[in-house]
Amino acid sequence: MKPEFNVAEELAKSPHLLEMPGNLLMKGGRQDYVGAVLCLRGTLYFKEAHTSLVREALSQCFDDFKHQAEPHLTWLWREEPPEGKPLTAYDDAKPLREMLASMDEDYPLSFYYTSGKQSNDASPWLFKIVAKAAWEAKIGRDLSILEFSVPLLYQERRPLDFLRLFSSFSRRLSAQQGYAGHAYNLSVTNRDANEPTEAFMAARMPGLDVGTASLLANTPEFKPIRIKTVNWLTVLDHERLTLVGGLEALRAQLPSSHFAFYDYGAGVVIQAGAYPAGGDAEDPRPAAYVLLNHALKGIRYETVGSLHGGSHDGELRLVGWSADQWLKRLDVNEDDLPTWRARLLGSEPGLDVSNTLPERL
Repeated sequence: MKPEFNVAEELAKSPHLLEMPGNLLMKGGRQDYVGAVLCLRGTLYFKEAHTSLVREALSQCFDDFKHQAEPHLTWLWREEPPEGKPLTAYDDAKPLREMLASMDEDYPLSFYYTSGKQSNDASPWLFKIVAKAAWEAKIGRDLSILEFSVPLLYQERRPLDFLRLFSSFSRRLSAQQGYAGHAYNLSVTNRDANEPTEAFMAARMPGLDVGTASLLANTPEFKPIRIKTVNWLTVLDHERLTLVGGLEALRAQLPSSHFAFYDYGAGVVIQAGAYPAGGDAEDPRPAAYVLLNHALKGIRYETVGSLHGGSHDGELRLVGWSADQWLKRLDVNEDDLPTWRARLLGSEPGLDVSNTLPERL
């Protein structure tokens, strides 16, 4: 009998298989740094980042994150810091809480904690804050973001830890919307040169998140009370939840065998499936994501403008029409929904105590 494939064991043997060389699809060819790495990443959009209350909440989020990540963290990048250099070795950096407390409310926040061997390497451990100053919030540019990620091996070994962190961070920040699932972290300093790699992989992995949340957050397209996408975990605040008919309306569409809801105070976190999914050989779209996308399609953005910067030499990018097509990647006809429900119930793992939190609604 052929032995069962052990994902954690294989990832432990060959962690570098999840890494992509830098500049891989650019005209000049690959360079000697990690340009992109596959991981499990969460993104949360929130407001009031200039206040001491929210800055303390961010510090608490990082305290929880570094309990798991600190042995791996190597670098701290900052954009135009009020003091010091943009790059600091993690061991030499001041505590985040201390840096936040010393910053004026009219100074924007920019922190990128990474775990790469080289300072420009993309890394699977990431804690990123890009947050707006008080003066920006007053003119309507008030949406800030927190992103954090863990390696896929970590998720395989400790399947509930990320879910706990995501739910806790959503509560602390009173997140307005958000999502979490498979993603490629790109090099902090060389994002533009590695966006083509992300675009190439997105065409093959519909469950993948793409784009730069901090660049999208305050664009005109992002102003309406909608959501960018769905994923393994999806955040809806009360306002967005009301727009889709409320919790019970969603429960009626999404079978409890494969969907869980968690109250985070300002709304709900929706878990679509037991694990971050990748579909199957017949169709790479995960059935749980397809069904959730259909339920929330009415509040999804029709366009986000572009998810990437412009092309330099004709390389692949998700801009304009192609970005809008990515938003629609999980769309199916109403008549096809019974087939997708059957696929969900017949082939995708269900929820149980090993992959859900006890506080599910």
